[in-house]
Amino acid sequence: MASIRFLEFLLLLLPHRVLSEEVEPVFKAKYTAIEMGYCFGMDYIVVYRCAPEGDLLLGNSSFENPSVTLPEDLQGRIHINKVQHLLGFQISNLTHKDSGIYRRECWQHQTLVSQIIQQLSVCDKEVESEEIVLKEEDEGAELLCNNTSIGLEGTSVRWYYETFPLYKVILLMDSSVSLEILVKEFHGVVKVQHNGASLLFDKSTLKTHKNFYCLVSKGKTCLSFQNMHLQDNSESTDIFATQGERVVLKCPAEGTNQQWETPLGMFNASSMKMNLSLDEKSKDFSLVIPAFSEDLSGEYSCFSSLFEVRYYLVLCSKKDPKNKVVVEGGSVLLDCDVGKEDSQSVQWYRREPSGKNRLIHDSYHKTAPIPGDLMGRLSENVTTLTISHLEVQDEGVYWCVVLEGPVFLEYPYDGGEEDTEEDEYSEDPYWDDTQKCVSKQETVLTVIRKNGRIWESENVTLKPVTGDPKEDQPETSNVTANAVGGGLVGMLVIGVIVGVIYFVKKRKAKVSSVI
Repeated sequence: MASIRFLEFLLLLLPHRVLSEEVEPVFKAKYTAIEMGYCFGMDYIVVYRCAPEGDLLLGNSSFENPSVTLPEDLQGRIHINKVQHLLGFQISNLTHKDSGIYRRECWQHQTLVSQIIQQLSVCDKEVESEEIVLKEEDEGAELLCNNTSIGLEGTSVRWYYETFPLYKVILLMDSSVSLEILVKEFHGVVKVQHNGASLLFDKSTLKTHKNFYCLVSKGKTCLSFQNMHLQDNSESTDIFATQGERVVLKCPAEGTNQQWETPLGMFNASSMKMNLSLDEKSKDFSLVIPAFSEDLSGEYSCFSSLFEVRYYLVLCSKKDPKNKVVVEGGSVLLDCDVGKEDSQSVQWYRREPSGKNRLIHDSYHKTAPIPGDLMGRLSENVTTLTISHLEVQDEGVYWCVVLEGPVFLEYPYDGGEEDTEEDEYSEDPYWDDTQKCVSKQETVLTVIRKNGRIWESENVTLKPVTGDPKEDQPETSNVTANAVGGGLVGMLVIGVIVGVIYFVKKRKAKVSSVI
């Protein structure tokens, strides 16, 4: 999935690179393949090989020019793909003769929209990439180019570095010319050693530049290339949201030149349906999307000179929420409305007190880590999740996300009578592992204390009593009150009767005395 997301990021850059004339270095090993960029949503793609004697047309995907006469050394190795709205150009089974400069053009409505120029170096081999480990106590690190031919007569070393976040490769040093550092910002902070075989970087430089290449050549023949990269501690988090839902993408405010990259381009508050949550005290640089929509789906990246945080937002259809009320110490069954497709999988999340969304179970990847407080208390089926021995701390919002599993796809056939090499990008079908969300459904869980609030039972489901406390007293209390009230009334009636009898007797006695 990461490779697909990176491709989408490259596609986002196309509108910003209209008529680019900058030459991009590209390194490939013999017998591998190269894709000459991509054209997204264009009418056709055109590719040339550039030479002093003139440009040689290698491919044109337009129907007006379906056939191109290729040099003998390229015949059978050129492929143009036409997958949905994506056009690409590939040269397979590379040889040293393929080294050179190429130009890829994207056309729409008979207008040149964008182009890139690449300088391809085909090497005998690609040396295994090396991770640069930088510890806190280290003042810097040495980058050593791994090739035993370095230092032999006629060999030279070229060093490149990659800018961030545009992934632009720039020449840093070429020992065939001199041992001087060619980029001004690296003067005084990078030391060339062993005739160019190694470079010594200080710590601050490596924190801001994390990707390097070394290329070893003998004369005009490339012997090897190697990638060296600083340890990547960043992670990509999938966020599943529904139409109109408020989404907050967390990011700390640290480092310099901090920015957000979104599917709509670099963040610009004046032109986007989102805003920044800026707080100097808490060092917050989070991105807030007040109402999520399909056009905001895609990859988001918060980066600065110190780090990068990545999110991938996916749109889900919303199902009616559920409520569960369970007594402390009992169990709850969280169920998810799932279709009957075999390829569907279910993920369960809960909202932590910190506000972070935590994955607690994945039916497809059952090895996903379980939060410590739920260890031994979770049991699952494909569509249900049971939590036992409930505690009050288990209260909160849980939700399930229904996902479509990987789909087996084939490149579409263009409908011609015969297959041509230009219509094929790869003879093999492929798995599309892009996550597609079918639905999202929330469950609000309430846990009742055993000796806490007063509850009444109705239709087996427990619910809290609400309203005026005087009106909500239990029936036993009402009976007692009625009994006491009845007794008082009875005593009052008896007192009145006694009083009347006493008054009558007294009056009779008075009458008798008068007679």
